[in-house]
Amino acid sequence: MRKALVLALIAAVILIFNGGFSQTSKYEGKIVRKIEFTGLTNVDADDLLDVMITEKGFPLKAAEIRQDIKAVFSVGKFKNVKVEVEEYRDGVRVRFICEERPIITKIEFRGLDELYDQDFTDMIFIKEGDVLRTDLVENSVRAIKRKYEEEGLFNAVVSYKIKKIEKEKDENEVVVVFIIDEGEDIKITKISVLGARKFSAYDLIDEMELEEESLLTDGSFKKDVYEQDKGKILSYYKERGYLDAQIVEDRVEYEWDDPETEEKRVIFITIKLSEGEKYYFDKYTIKGNKVFDTKTLMAKFEQTDSGDVFNNTLFERDRQMLGFMYSTEGYIFARIIPRKTVEDREVDEGGRREIRKFVRIDFEIIEGRKAYIENIIIKGNKKTKDKVIKRELLVKEGELFNSFKMQRSREMVYNLGFFKEVNFDIRPGSKDGFMNLIVDVQEQPTGTISLGGGYGTTTGFSIFADIGENNLLGYGHRVAVKFEYGPLRNSITLSYRWPWLFDYPVYFLSSVFYSLITIPTSSLFSDTGDSAEYKKQEYGYSLGLSYRFWYFYGVGSVWRHSFKSIVEPTGNSPDAVFIEEALGRQEKRSLTFYVYRDSKDNYMNPTKGWRFEFSVEFTGGYILRGDDHFIKYSPDIYLYYSPFNLPFLKTHPCVVELRANASFIKPPFQRNSVERFQPRAENAWLESENRLYIGGPETLRGWDYFDNALPESWRVGLHHRILYGAEFRIPIQPQLVWFALFFDAGSLWTDNFWERDFSDYTMEIVNEDKNNKRLYDLSDISKVDLMYYFKYSWGFGFKMQVPMMPLRFWFGRKMRWVGRNRGYFKEISDFNFQFGIGDMRF
Repeated sequence: MRKALVLALIAAVILIFNGGFSQTSKYEGKIVRKIEFTGLTNVDADDLLDVMITEKGFPLKAAEIRQDIKAVFSVGKFKNVKVEVEEYRDGVRVRFICEERPIITKIEFRGLDELYDQDFTDMIFIKEGDVLRTDLVENSVRAIKRKYEEEGLFNAVVSYKIKKIEKEKDENEVVVVFIIDEGEDIKITKISVLGARKFSAYDLIDEMELEEESLLTDGSFKKDVYEQDKGKILSYYKERGYLDAQIVEDRVEYEWDDPETEEKRVIFITIKLSEGEKYYFDKYTIKGNKVFDTKTLMAKFEQTDSGDVFNNTLFERDRQMLGFMYSTEGYIFARIIPRKTVEDREVDEGGRREIRKFVRIDFEIIEGRKAYIENIIIKGNKKTKDKVIKRELLVKEGELFNSFKMQRSREMVYNLGFFKEVNFDIRPGSKDGFMNLIVDVQEQPTGTISLGGGYGTTTGFSIFADIGENNLLGYGHRVAVKFEYGPLRNSITLSYRWPWLFDYPVYFLSSVFYSLITIPTSSLFSDTGDSAEYKKQEYGYSLGLSYRFWYFYGVGSVWRHSFKSIVEPTGNSPDAVFIEEALGRQEKRSLTFYVYRDSKDNYMNPTKGWRFEFSVEFTGGYILRGDDHFIKYSPDIYLYYSPFNLPFLKTHPCVVELRANASFIKPPFQRNSVERFQPRAENAWLESENRLYIGGPETLRGWDYFDNALPESWRVGLHHRILYGAEFRIPIQPQLVWFALFFDAGSLWTDNFWERDFSDYTMEIVNEDKNNKRLYDLSDISKVDLMYYFKYSWGFGFKMQVPMMPLRFWFGRKMRWVGRNRGYFKEISDFNFQFGIGDMRF
């Protein structure tokens, strides 16, 4: 019997892997005249010949045929392969009889309600275009089941079926259908924390992201979130000195809400704690450091005061800080070994003696050797070219590893706007001291089409469209066309952006534009309360170049050339408007230079960092010519930091923004030469549209444009403007909706040089406001009580980031500073609603 089994196994092996080699042995050594394949539908015969040894024109060898069968099997697309050999002409014909596995042309998910197709496509083990393997399909079923358990749907049932596609031509294709019964969505009805004596169970539960079901909370259970919540509870204890705290038992139980009716199941979570004793901080010591001196490292520690409660979170940050400092110098192999010593000490606490446990941490640093970057490998990009990502990296192949550059590089790649996620990973290189940097990205759509309508404070009701591609052909170029149509604004703009001109860090942009804008202005007859307006027609083009350097810095310039004319002014418009209309078409030439520093972590929604920019706009003058002549200086600064997270928004930090900016319009250089070729008496150098105004959501929220509460001279437009303010932002959904509280302040200032361009009537208004101390020249700023002079507002609002169309809703109240000895802000209006569309300063 034993011999019979052995013979049967040998026969089976011969039949499966050798395909009946009695035939092959019979023709051993004969010349192969033809090689054929049968049963191929989705596999090309040439691809199989490439992996085989046997060739036409060479002698047949049984050993090579055996290897060929294994090679064909290794392609992974066949259930079975057999070989037939027969005489053919003066040699033999070798025929491979193949039975193909079906090709998966489509994967379907049926029965989805709580989850979506996208939740599974990246996690299952089969893809469209793969050959069918039932073992991988069954593994995918288990993966889908695990996903539902992680989402709190514990009684989901997952099955599958394979459907053969019936076609006129048999292409051996199938559809894999996953059939899902999501089952009951079981909610959390009770979370209990046992063993909490030092802190209230309520405070500990409040640390958790999972919540009990209520009118305001969903109560869904997610396994990964639950594991994180347990870590948060332990972190809460360890931040407060209870270093031995641990969860000794936890249970997630599924019970009937009403055992009698058995209609609804709910989740009960029970966490049992052991708190342990409280520890206090003694001190840190450092040894083994050679790259940095001890004083430098000690100055970076956050936990410093002996006798304070030991904060484990600060300790972890201090340890990470040491590792980060070494990694900025290339020592990524440096080991930071904290050795903890606990000592009982008697202390005097409120007149009584007690024994406390003090913790001393001795950091032993083993610096190791420096590490260099051997290769930079880009993964996950299907459309975007590798070089578009690599050129944003501050680290290069062959350079010393630097963790600061890594962190900044990740932010810069993410700020391209092409990717949902950007992750960096480090893998060992091919030799000691070298590492490979893996940049793993997940792309998102970069083509945008925005169509719609809305209302803007400055534009009125309008319809608009914006069609663009932000990553043209994967090279990072942007092309776009934008038009707007409405009663107050009609415009069209075509633009092109090349971020890395000829692969240098030079940003090139260009545009051509046309617009017809209705501009409100102050009425010539201010006592009537009527408004005035006129239309400005403008067309032209712009060109810009900028250069980025030293991580955060950049310089650039923009050339703008346009032609404009004033049409259809209302009868009560100021004299200056009619003078401009009579001049006909005017030419405006501007060249702006700017320099900036920008360390914001996120372009759209920054949470930390700051930006400073200083620009100088030269318009006209002796060199540029044209019909307008002035110089505008504009400093701007924005600071962002995230002080804390709100309890009900634990995953995203709130953001504080502090800002200040100003614009100062000064006369052109060589003003005498300009006066000779264009006398100011015939054509004003600074026209009303170029003067500065205040009010509206772009400058001072809560105040209207040409607000009657503003001094009358401010409403005609002046020559210098100073703004500052603050904003506290709360992320409702960080990528879409933010709630904000704001405080704004602003002022306008006149300039004796430009007052010569005012009409007699306007000059009367200016002089009256000067006499009543409602208007000052900028040169008198040191003599002015600035708190009284500025105008203020506070309020709240929402920012909605719809693609290509930010929407902002503001409710602001006007304020002024009053009081002599102890001044205070006095509200002088109710909440004023303002709504805007498009990118604004705020």
